[in-house]
Amino acid sequence: MKKITVPMLNLLLAAGVVLILVGLLLISRFSVGFGESLPVVSIATMIFGAVIFYVAMTLVHWALFFFMGLLVFFMGLCMTFVFSNVLPFGPEHLWPIAVLLCGICLILTCFFKHRKIRGVYLFPSILIEVLGFCFLLFSMNIIKVPLSQFMAKWGPLLLVLAGAALVGIFFWQRNFNDFFPYDKDELSGLTDEEKEFYGE
Repeated sequence: MKKITVPMLNLLLAAGVVLILVGLLLISRFSVGFGESLPVVSIATMIFGAVIFYVAMTLVHWALFFFMGLLVFFMGLCMTFVFSNVLPFGPEHLWPIAVLLCGICLILTCFFKHRKIRGVYLFPSILIEVLGFCFLLFSMNIIKVPLSQFMAKWGPLLLVLAGAALVGIFFWQRNFNDFFPYDKDELSGLTDEEKEFYGE
């Protein structure tokens, strides 16, 4: 089979992105009904995110563009589904959903940049996902205490626990780095003294 050229691959990617956009817009359109209009801001956000994603995949190959394109696209998609009542959320739930999407996009960016999961992306994305899930519980009133009151009471303890976890990770990595989920190439940019410090 003849190898597909780069311009043809870019055309295939563009066609795929357009088909995904059209399909998602039709899903939200059918759920709203043809008598009502979809919010222009959310559709424009989706299209803008898709354009940034396409540019990241075909022209600049920057991880930041890839991350931003995915995040903006998914936020536009969530806004479209929220405003068209496909998702059982209101506009006040969009900010914790954005936090959740940041964690997902960070993992996808890791795959884009390294073609595998790396610890330097994995731990922040897990933390972001946990925070987003907690924020969603507060915004949906599943946890009845207001977030500001909860943070005033329990925030200092959470900071202590987070700091202790980071110190624990540091010592675990320093003493048991063969069992820690980091790749050896993550430490390749270190100086000889730093490698000796981390046991390399």
